[in-house]
Amino acid sequence: MTESNGSSSPETGPAASAAAGGSVAAPTLNRADTRPGPRASRKRARSFRQEQAERRGARRDRTGVVLVVAIIALGMYTLVTARPYSGSADFQLPAPGPTITVHFGVPVLSTLTCGAGGTAYAEHIAWLNSTRPLFTGQVTVRVSEIWDGDAIGDPNVVANATPSNPCAGPTPDPTSKWYVVLADPNGTNVLTYTNAHSWTPVTTGPANRGIENGSALIVITWTSLAGTGRGLNVVGIANGSLIRGSVPL
Repeated sequence: MTESNGSSSPETGPAASAAAGGSVAAPTLNRADTRPGPRASRKRARSFRQEQAERRGARRDRTGVVLVVAIIALGMYTLVTARPYSGSADFQLPAPGPTITVHFGVPVLSTLTCGAGGTAYAEHIAWLNSTRPLFTGQVTVRVSEIWDGDAIGDPNVVANATPSNPCAGPTPDPTSKWYVVLADPNGTNVLTYTNAHSWTPVTTGPANRGIENGSALIVITWTSLAGTGRGLNVVGIANGSLIRGSVPL
């Protein structure tokens, strides 16, 4: 038998190191083990986006407030420092003049026989005067309700008149309602008026003619409008001045 010499091979590894009184090194961790998981990453990204959106919203709010304050300040400055325009007279609108008032007499109601048969009602309204001379082309005639100003139309009305007869054709009907005849101070019918055709000569002559004091407007209707809450109005503009005149029928 082979004799042992009492020696053995030395031990290796951590156990041997520990036995020898040495220290054992900690195991090295993989970097992948320290990274946050997918859920945590998404949560952090969402929080970051929300924070950025809140910051942008706050900046927009501050910018809006600054703009509003600036606009208000600019408006106040404009009101305080504004001056009337004083450019060349060639580019200025004419200053509005005083209202031109037409004065009428009290309407006189009568009936008349029309040329095509039938009876019509005529309200003879004297044109006493106007505060400035007027032409028919400057004047629009209206028949309206007094209490609310609603106009009474004259659709499809045909104004037939001769110098001596203000109703030379058929009478107005419930649809056409009315038309107007202008008679000069001598009582001669010279023009007719409807909404559709404005002023029209009875025979010949201009449609735009001066309205003399003492002329008359004769309202021809299919039924009497006297005392029914209707009125005759004239309106218009002459050289920048408004024309106004009215009388109850």
